[in-house]
Amino acid sequence: MTDDSYVVYACFYYICQGIDTKAPALTQFYVYKNSDGNWIIDNDASQDSQISVYMDSQISDSDVSELVSKVQTELDKAQQDDSALKEFLNGLGEESTVNASTEAQNGTMLTASEDCNVRAEANTDAEILGVISAGDQVEKQGTEGEWVQIDYDGETGYIRGDLLEQN
Repeated sequence: MTDDSYVVYACFYYICQGIDTKAPALTQFYVYKNSDGNWIIDNDASQDSQISVYMDSQISDSDVSELVSKVQTELDKAQQDDSALKEFLNGLGEESTVNASTEAQNGTMLTASEDCNVRAEANTDAEILGVISAGDQVEKQGTEGEWVQIDYDGETGYIRGDLLEQN
């Protein structure tokens, strides 16, 4: 969209717990250079209709189509070679996506399932206020989307709900 912005594609592998074969995957990012000269991934690019249309149009480019096809072929082969991977991937989305921590009542004690950042706002780009360790308990103060609001050393903090479990 500008001379200092690009659509970037990243190939990677999902590692599924209890499954030997890694699942090939591909994702698309919109990146731009900020005023400090640093490259930034714009996680909200899909909210901008111009950027979203531009990113969608890139899929039809021959080099991008070739990359998508290559990754899809690798994924198909991985599923043919490992029935457990195929079964797992086919079952994605069948369970409820409701997270118990975000559905819990305010005042409920929740336990961190792993070390996690406490953010100043309910998004991954927000300032990190601190870290809580796996096993630490926090009291739910509220919910903002998929984020749980807590009190962190007298400040309002947010932790992704999928990192917390109801006691």
